[in-house]
Amino acid sequence: MSGSISKKIKTLIKSSQQFADRAWYPPLIAFLSALDNIVIIIPNDGILVASAMLIPKRWRLFSISITIGSTLGAVLLGYLVQLHGLPWILDFYPGLNETQMWVMTQNFFNQYGLFVVFAVAASPLMQHPAIILASLTHTPLTELALVIFSGRLIKYILMGYLASHSPQYLKKFWGMKDELDDVGVKID
Repeated sequence: MSGSISKKIKTLIKSSQQFADRAWYPPLIAFLSALDNIVIIIPNDGILVASAMLIPKRWRLFSISITIGSTLGAVLLGYLVQLHGLPWILDFYPGLNETQMWVMTQNFFNQYGLFVVFAVAASPLMQHPAIILASLTHTPLTELALVIFSGRLIKYILMGYLASHSPQYLKKFWGMKDELDDVGVKID
């Protein structure tokens, strides 16, 4: 089922890109970015790059929209984890707490706390384990939001700028090829 949902979302993203100049487009990509924290199938980086390449003058708006959406989605995930605990997460993602990413994030989180959440938010790494671990330790959601917003803002401002000014450098970003393929972007 998640494969068909993923395919539908990718189709929606590709078809909506023709409307990147519309007023409703930034809230749409913010919503998709928020949704990514719940379903893990939205290519946020690819959406931002494609949008900024289509309408270079709006790269800041696109970057901030995706940052806000990602932050809101992370806070929602954090709230749900605080409300329902780890068993709830494991119902959706069985074995998540046994993955190498989980163990690595847990070790770093135990050692460095919210700095790990910031570093993950600013990087191409999947931020879900960091959000879940921070939420399981009952990190205040306002602190979590501030840390994630700060990290994501740095990441997405850099990516938006590069996409609108020098897209050829994006090929060097780890994990970008798949994200760009998902949204139909080819960079020479």
